[in-house]
Amino acid sequence: MKKIICMIFCASLFVHAFAQKSDRYYNKGVRQAKKGNYQLAIQFFNKAISLSPIFPDALYNRGLAKSKLKDYAGAIEDYTKAIAIRPNFPTAYNNRGADRNELKQHIEAIADYSAAITIDSTYATAFFNRGVVWYKLGEWSRSLADFTRATELKPDYEAALFNQGKAFSRLLMQMGVMLLHASPH
Repeated sequence: MKKIICMIFCASLFVHAFAQKSDRYYNKGVRQAKKGNYQLAIQFFNKAISLSPIFPDALYNRGLAKSKLKDYAGAIEDYTKAIAIRPNFPTAYNNRGADRNELKQHIEAIADYSAAITIDSTYATAFFNRGVVWYKLGEWSRSLADFTRATELKPDYEAALFNQGKAFSRLLMQMGVMLLHASPH
């Protein structure tokens, strides 16, 4: 019995030591990313992940660094892994949506923004980002609804207010064209 307790104790010390080392590399990665040293940040995140493969924050932050370097496919892969570990991770869904939008994967981006909103219905940035994609797709009323919701959640959200006006103008133009075609000449 003493042997089993000793083995469990030693194993827990071993795991704790790896976790601490992993956290150190993760923190170094965060510091480098804040300085704009994204390649170096990725190297530190890689080390943290190699020591603790189930580390969603390290995967997420490595995804952010890859995104800054325009490695959108690599970032999407990291966000996807982070989401698999932590399914209720709205910022990972939002950022994966942003990178999918960069790759013109608009339907997938909308699905990611919608997932982020489902997890956090007060996430103004996700509403804004989804509105941008709806706007790109010519879905003026959906775009307007998302920009409006973003401004309701965050009244000083200048980009959302500006885009809300653009979407409203497009919707009015669309309605005007529809009325012109419907009226007898």
